[in-house]
Amino acid sequence: MKSQEGFSLSRRLGTVSISGVLVFGVLVSAQPDPRRMSGIPLPDPQLSTGTISVRVIRGQMSNNVADHPVELTQSDELVTVNTDADGRATFLMLDPGSSASVSTVLDGVRLDSQQFSVPNQGGIRLLLVGEDVANVTSDEVVLPGEITLGSESRIAVELGEESVTVFYFLDIMNWQDVSVEPRSAVSVSVPEGAEGTTVLRESSPRSRVDGTTVSLPGPFAPGMTPLRMAYVLPYSGDRLAIEQQFSADLEALLVVVEKWGDMNIVSEQISRRADMGPDAIGGDTTYIFGAGSRVQAGVPVAFEISGLPHHNRLPATLTLALSGVMLFAGILGAMSGVDDSVKNSNFQRLEAKKNRLFQELVKLEYQRRTEKVGITKYSSRRATIIAAIEVVYRDLDAEADSVSGLSLHSTIGQSARAEQTSTAG
Repeated sequence: MKSQEGFSLSRRLGTVSISGVLVFGVLVSAQPDPRRMSGIPLPDPQLSTGTISVRVIRGQMSNNVADHPVELTQSDELVTVNTDADGRATFLMLDPGSSASVSTVLDGVRLDSQQFSVPNQGGIRLLLVGEDVANVTSDEVVLPGEITLGSESRIAVELGEESVTVFYFLDIMNWQDVSVEPRSAVSVSVPEGAEGTTVLRESSPRSRVDGTTVSLPGPFAPGMTPLRMAYVLPYSGDRLAIEQQFSADLEALLVVVEKWGDMNIVSEQISRRADMGPDAIGGDTTYIFGAGSRVQAGVPVAFEISGLPHHNRLPATLTLALSGVMLFAGILGAMSGVDDSVKNSNFQRLEAKKNRLFQELVKLEYQRRTEKVGITKYSSRRATIIAAIEVVYRDLDAEADSVSGLSLHSTIGQSARAEQTSTAG
C-alpha cells in the first residue's frame, strides 16, 4: 500500500462552465482575496493543447511557493511535478477530453482543485492558494485543550523481503472552534527493532523525526492536522508481533495488512475482520482489514500477523552443521597425531573434492537466498551435492579410520537428522 493511498480528492465539483469562467474574470478584475479563486480551472487558448499550468501561492499573488510538489490525477494515473521559481507546476501532453484534477498539501493543509476536462485546444490555468502563515497575527487565540486521533486514522502494513513497511496515517483532530495546545506533545516512538523511521511528504510540515521518534508540536488549528510516517520492521519466521502506543486517544482502530497466501491478523482489540480482494478495492492485491473500538492514550495497540512468507532456515543450518563437523574432525585429527603417511595422494584428492563440494553448497545457498535459482533446480542440485559430500566422507572414513575411531560419515548423518528434527519441532 503506497503512501498516497487514502488521500483521495475531497472536492469533485464537475467540469468548469462558461459562467464559471465569467465569474473568474470578474473576480480577477476586482482584485479579491486570491483564496476565492483557488482551485477554479480557467481555460487558456494561449497554452499548448493538453497543457495544465498550476500556480501555488501563500495568501497573496506576490507570495509564490517554489520547489513544491503538485499532484495531477487523470483517470487512475497520478503525476507529480514541482513548482518552479514563479510557483508554477506545468503538466504537458494530457489527453484532450479526459477528466483531471490537481492538488497539493501546503503547510499541512490539502488544497484541491475542481475536477475539469482537458480542452481540445489550448490548456488550463489554476491557482492553489494556501494560508499566508507569515501574516497570521500573534494574538491568535490558543487555549489548552485535548486532541484525538480521528476515526479515519489507520495503520497499514506492506510486505517486503523478510520485512514489513508499517505506515501510520494519523489524523490529529481538534474539535473546538479555536486553536488548542494539548497538555502533552504529540509524539510516536516506533517499536524496538524498527529501521528507517521517516516522515511522509503528506504530513504536516511541522512534523519532525528524531531517530526512532516522530513528533508534531502544537498548537493545532480547528479541524484536522495530518501526521504521516513510516518505518521498516524486519522479521524471521512466519509470525510478527507489532505493539504501538499513541500519546492521544485513537477514536477507532483500523489496521490494513497486505495479504499473501494464508496470512492472518489476530488481536484482542480487533472485533471485526474481513479480506478484500482486487475485485472489491481495485488493483491486484488482497488486503486484510481489522477494525476495533476506541483505544485510550497510552494503551498499546497490539496485533500479530501470522503466515508471513519467509525463507527456510534448514539449508543454512545444515551447511553450518556440515562445516562444524568438518572443523571438529580436523581438530581431532591434529590431536591424534596421525602418521603423515596416511595423508597419501588419495587422501589429499578426497580433501580437495570435499572442499569443492562445500564451496558449491555455499554458492547454491547464496543463489537461493538471492532468488537467482528456482526452488526445483535448487532442491535437485542441493540433494546431489549432499549425496556427493556423504560419499566423500565415507571414503575419508576409510582413509582415516584410525583417527580416534571417529566415523565422519555417521556423524554428519546424525547432525543432519538432528537439525531436521529440531526444525520440524
